[in-house]
Amino acid sequence: MPILNKISMGNDWIYPVIRAYLFSLLLLLIGTTQIFANDYTRLAVYDPVGGQWHDILAELAETPEERQIGLMHRQYLADNHGMLFIYDREKPLSFWMKNTYISLDIIYFSGNGDWVSTAQDTIPQSLTTYPSLAPAQFVLELPAGHASRLNIGAGSKLMIKDCNMLKSGLDFIPCYR
Repeated sequence: MPILNKISMGNDWIYPVIRAYLFSLLLLLIGTTQIFANDYTRLAVYDPVGGQWHDILAELAETPEERQIGLMHRQYLADNHGMLFIYDREKPLSFWMKNTYISLDIIYFSGNGDWVSTAQDTIPQSLTTYPSLAPAQFVLELPAGHASRLNIGAGSKLMIKDCNMLKSGLDFIPCYR
């Protein structure tokens, strides 16, 4: 129908268009929410000072491409949220902050989930490297200051709380059911 005819018809034609637009938007939001919901994994880190576990929601970086991008270009990272980098085996690891706009704590864990070392309060967008002090297989990046606040250090452990993560090889500690 030509636009001239729509204008001469009044505004009745716009309501079905708006409904279709809102319905499409709703479907997009539902789909996006489901995608993001699947991207987080529940972790816990043991605080040996307080003798308690702290819950963390983490995105996973399992492939070389995901590990290369990491948290680059992020403007914000919520409290108790982070990214877990997963490697095939223990080895010396080193991270930098190129194109990373927020300061982070980089926490290295061994293949059995034991704490290896922490680089605290990293410098955003720096090319300075932050190496593990011993071979590590898992690296958890959290907002700067969290390692200290959660007492992450000697005696800390990493635990996967999502049972479906066992398929990724993260079965060094039993998950919660």
